[in-house]
Amino acid sequence: MLQKENYTNKSPRFQLFMLLVFMLAGIILLFILSKIIYAVAALGGITLQQAMRNPDILCINQFFAAVCMFLLPALGVAFVCSTNFKSYLSLRKCPSLKILFFVLLSMILLSPALNLLTLLNQSVVFPDFMAPVENWMKAREDSARELTDLLIDRQGFWSLITNLLVIAVMAGITEEFFFRGTLERIIGGWTQKPHLIIWIAAAIFSAIHMQFYGFLPRMVLGAYFGYLLLWSGNIWVPVFAHFLNNALVIICMSDARLKENEFITGEISGPNIMTYSIGAVFTLYLFILCVRRLKVFFAQDEVLT
Repeated sequence: MLQKENYTNKSPRFQLFMLLVFMLAGIILLFILSKIIYAVAALGGITLQQAMRNPDILCINQFFAAVCMFLLPALGVAFVCSTNFKSYLSLRKCPSLKILFFVLLSMILLSPALNLLTLLNQSVVFPDFMAPVENWMKAREDSARELTDLLIDRQGFWSLITNLLVIAVMAGITEEFFFRGTLERIIGGWTQKPHLIIWIAAAIFSAIHMQFYGFLPRMVLGAYFGYLLLWSGNIWVPVFAHFLNNALVIICMSDARLKENEFITGEISGPNIMTYSIGAVFTLYLFILCVRRLKVFFAQDEVLT
């Protein structure tokens, strides 16, 4: 029987191969779990078409999808391809409260600039010969928006808590373990340039969501998560930032008044675009100052540990 040591510290090519193997296993496991979920729903008199639009069932599927597609492959590669599981995934103690506060502040300050980038991304017009591709992208965007609306439009306190747990907490942990904890580690085996590592992983992170009219802001966001890991050396920092990003969206979309406020949703109308742009530039400047302070805190935290 082969020992684990035979696989540890292998080449990035081998690590990528193992990641794909674990992802394939995760897809198979997710397929089996989905069949079980729909079978149980059928016993309760819920048809397949109804189940595929049932918010509670969709929420359960989202949970298992995050675990099977992202968390299990990340943990599998970390266990098989390293001698130090925690070091591979940059697992360290929980960050200090002041770090968490400034991460929260930075996410709020970055939001207006990301909203402007979203508007820019959505304004992209494809040439006529790419009409089939554009139509496919729009269909994917509409499908993703419909899924999000089904999950978030549920009313009640417990629905909000469930959405926060699945869409914010679980997504933050599973996706950061996969993209920042594992994928960046694998890419780092081919190049030692941290900026290149971060932006390649961020581009893959954005592309895999299959929402191309939000590709640019999501890539920038993924890059910021990558820099948080680079500066802190602690996976829990980008996990917290990812959680905050999703949680703020869920809370805003769950409140009818906030949902209709264009300055919060980022769907800025023409008359307000100049005012919003000026505010976004100012908050981006404050974001840079906030990040500088964060880097000081990360350095102090490194000395203390």
